[in-house]
Amino acid sequence: MTSVHAATPGAVDPLLVPQVHEVLEARTEFPGVVTLRVAPLGEPPRAFLPAQIGMVGAFGIGEAAISISSATTDLAAHEYTIRRAGAITTALTRLQPGDQLWVRGPFGRPWDLALDGRDVVIAAGGLGVAPLRSAIYELLRHRDRFGEVVAVIGARSPELLLYADEYPAWRAGGIRVVATIDRAADGWGGPVGFVPEVVATMVENLEPARTGALTCGPDVMMQLVAEALIDRGVAARDIQLTLERNMQCGNGLCGHCQLGSTIVCRDGPVVRYPSVAAALAVAER
Repeated sequence: MTSVHAATPGAVDPLLVPQVHEVLEARTEFPGVVTLRVAPLGEPPRAFLPAQIGMVGAFGIGEAAISISSATTDLAAHEYTIRRAGAITTALTRLQPGDQLWVRGPFGRPWDLALDGRDVVIAAGGLGVAPLRSAIYELLRHRDRFGEVVAVIGARSPELLLYADEYPAWRAGGIRVVATIDRAADGWGGPVGFVPEVVATMVENLEPARTGALTCGPDVMMQLVAEALIDRGVAARDIQLTLERNMQCGNGLCGHCQLGSTIVCRDGPVVRYPSVAAALAVAER
């Protein structure tokens, strides 16, 4: 499914039309980060694929591209994990059950999970696990189709590990979850180190020629994860990453999400590493 949806002449693509949603639950993950569980008024949520985004709007302020982080099998509602940053996300994170917002979409190219028989590496930094959460649910649902599945999830400190209360269930379902923090902390008994460093050690136990990778986090993290995987024999094309944070209008019309030759709304948010490797190597100013 691509990010641009064709419509017949004179017709309006329904995905472009905002749907009014009600907040069913507002869950604070940690200070500044809230997960909203929302459902449209009078109709079921639209079907989506892992890593697709909704353009989530606060009335009177504007909208932002946010990945749907719930399971595709959840037919009652969608979840969006939002970090308070600018005016739009601040307004969204202040919503409470019963409040309303709007959503357009879903839009975007999803994770390619046609990885049957292969080992899978998931690498997430900070809020990067949010666009990967629905993919993790899919991998768990079809766990017998894949080889080893390893998820490396990093944060600056233990209290900033997103969805940490779900890690035991993911492990019980057959995913090796490795949580790592940037610097040692009192009471922490897990790995200490940045996500790319930990990923490099994980790949040594896998078969690189049949390994696929999904990664999301800061650009430099994704670049270093990709380089670590490639150095250990994983094919560059088998490394997928999501550029959701670059998206603006969500449907390829405004052009503000261009990264090199890639228009993220049109070509992503999920892309293969070779298509953006050169652009990611350019230092931000």
